[in-house]
Amino acid sequence: MTTVVDPVDSSEVAVQERIARLEHDFGDLDDPGNPLGAQQFLAADEAQRLLPAAERLLDAFGLNAEFVPAELGGRLDRLDALARVLRVVFRRDAALGLGYGLTSYLAGVVVWTAGTPGQRQEAAGLLLAQGRMACAYPEPPQRNDFLRNRLTAVPDGAGYRIGGRKEALNNGARAGALVLFADTPDGLSALLAPGPAHPDGAGIRLLPRRPTVGVRGCTVQGLAFDGDRPAAGRLLGAAGDGTRLAEHVFPLTRSAGLSMALGCADTALRTTTAFARSRRQRSPSSLHSSRTRTALVNAFTDLLVCDCLSLVATRATHVLPRESRTLGAVAKYLLPMILTETMDDLSIVLGSEAYAANGTYAIFQKTARDLPMLGLGSAGASASRAVLVAQLLRLPSLAGAGDEGELARLFRPFDAALPPCTVWENGLPAERDSLLGSLEESAGHAEGPLAEAAGVLVAQLGVLREGCAELAARPVGEQLGPRAYALADRYALLVAGAACLGVWRHRPAGGFLADPDWAATALTRVAGRLDRSAVRMPAESADHLLAELLHRFDDARSYDLYATALGRS
Repeated sequence: MTTVVDPVDSSEVAVQERIARLEHDFGDLDDPGNPLGAQQFLAADEAQRLLPAAERLLDAFGLNAEFVPAELGGRLDRLDALARVLRVVFRRDAALGLGYGLTSYLAGVVVWTAGTPGQRQEAAGLLLAQGRMACAYPEPPQRNDFLRNRLTAVPDGAGYRIGGRKEALNNGARAGALVLFADTPDGLSALLAPGPAHPDGAGIRLLPRRPTVGVRGCTVQGLAFDGDRPAAGRLLGAAGDGTRLAEHVFPLTRSAGLSMALGCADTALRTTTAFARSRRQRSPSSLHSSRTRTALVNAFTDLLVCDCLSLVATRATHVLPRESRTLGAVAKYLLPMILTETMDDLSIVLGSEAYAANGTYAIFQKTARDLPMLGLGSAGASASRAVLVAQLLRLPSLAGAGDEGELARLFRPFDAALPPCTVWENGLPAERDSLLGSLEESAGHAEGPLAEAAGVLVAQLGVLREGCAELAARPVGEQLGPRAYALADRYALLVAGAACLGVWRHRPAGGFLADPDWAATALTRVAGRLDRSAVRMPAESADHLLAELLHRFDDARSYDLYATALGRS
């Protein structure tokens, strides 16, 4: 079984062509003779550098154009498409995806959002010329900042003198431009400044490199600014608007980065499947073991759950901008937890091979080290959970799903019909919670095992609403307790379940996604996290998922919603 899609427009065709070209150029990750194979990436990781041949390939491909808006000469017009292209890179090496790609995007998106036409053209020109950017996002409040990681900017003529230091910044030394959030007399402000790789970046002192457990190829080191260079930084947006600007770009960064990271999990599952298929029949790690089959099916299902949530979160920045902040926070909060559980389950199948530093399955331990690093950052789990708790307090007053046609665009993986992002609208209060509002309606279309699992989610939605009503009715000034955090977990899981059910309901004609078995299994996994005794995975559905997993392994196709053809020898 392979995925069959409805006719697609030229934009989606172009995305698929770019993905196919990049997969072809990288070739087979498992081929020991491939200069861009797993052994070469492992050697580069051991040497704590990015693989030079891979960087040259991405230069030739023009990967930076994926981060530059189309109106500025790049290829960025859909956030979900950006994530899909970068999965090809993350599937090989998370450090390459982060160091070559995502870091520049995280900086560039601030410029696209708040920069002047000249600043936008300047940043676009740098990236399209294969330059790098880096971004120092806001730090926690000073009283919580152990490293006293603070930048200051003092007005000086047409620009600002920048002082202070940033202790850990990925790719800072290679950056031709820096986006800095610094304290100014008007409050926290965002500035665009030349980086150490720019001719005007002289005087920025590089601090010692910081070794990391994961993504070891990334150059993580600090930058120190002496505050003596006049006009070193120029404002992005208005003075004092830094906090607001950061909050507006977080929906564009939270969901996209984690969606890209699914490429890492794909490699981990593929490696574990190869290991299980190589075991003798009597081995507890062989496909003859029910424990192994269950672990593989669960991991495959979890990747599909994560991709449904990623799809909704990235497309919401276009379709439902006022809800994108919450959906991005759900993705940032939930995906690392699910993927961590997935890696733990797969490591049990691999046994000691999960720790092997060399050999056929060594790429697994690298992926296991890399994945947790991708969930870090200033918009991490705590910040994301705070967004969810704020949503819980508003939930009793929010309407349900709105226009069905608009909502359907969230769930269609191959639908390119998206409006442009309206970034500044995502700070406006939402009037609806479209995902939760869609859950009951979508559940009404389900039958058989899918209807049973959907019914569990609908019941849990009732529990959530009761809990949110109690939170909203608490006395003014009363502190939120642990129950609010438990409800945040429940909310995130229900959103993920609604995403899966919505993708199934608005599925393409024919192919894997049209089969209710994957959706029933996905909803069973979500329901099991809400209530372990609520529902059991149907044996027939699990068998269908295992057959699809093995088929995709043999046919070299990805384990996400798209079943993308992978590079082969």
